[in-house]
Amino acid sequence: MQFGTATLRKMKNYRVRVSRKAWNDIEDLADFLLTVKDFESARRYLDTMMAEVQSLALFADLYRISTMADILKYHLKARRMASHNRRWVYIFHIEDDTVIVDRIRPSKIITK
Repeated sequence: MQFGTATLRKMKNYRVRVSRKAWNDIEDLADFLLTVKDFESARRYLDTMMAEVQSLALFADLYRISTMADILKYHLKARRMASHNRRWVYIFHIEDDTVIVDRIRPSKIITK
């Protein structure tokens, strides 16, 4: 099949690494979820979030380097991806063949 002059580029597969600070964010969220949801609901919510983090292995390079100061304070080449419900922002950067998730922050605190 031909797509005119446009060419499809091969997508790169990355390794995904979650930083210690991002793990702390996940642990804090898990503690909070257990106060407002039953165990199974909290587990499903976190499983969905971890699947989204893992999706960066395929889709990380689709996100541009951010220009927002609230994102760039975590890394000079930070990028962001919103969660499925847009309540969370995954802040990450790419080093060689690895995506490093720097933080997982509430989207409401990302304002500038």
